Amino acid sequence: MGEPAPIPTPLDEPPLHDPHTVREAYHYHRARRAARIHRRRERRWARVRFWAMLGGLLLVVAVIAVLVLQQVQSVFGI
Repeated sequence: MGEPAPIPTPLDEPPLHDPHTVREAYHYHRARRAARIHRRRERRWARVRFWAMLGGLLLVVAVIAVLVLQQVQSVFGI
């Protein structure tokens, strides 16, 4: 047969306040928030770099296509 659950007894004295632990928790959460902001900023800049490079490559391809077309026209007299 099961026994009844133990009834928690109230604490005789309140837990001690440790300022060092509070300070550590504050710095820990502040560092996490800073890291989250840093990751968001880096992701945004990576997106900008990607689209800038893609646009640059498309521009280079367009310029090469125009130059090739001009050469073909001059060779075949079109």
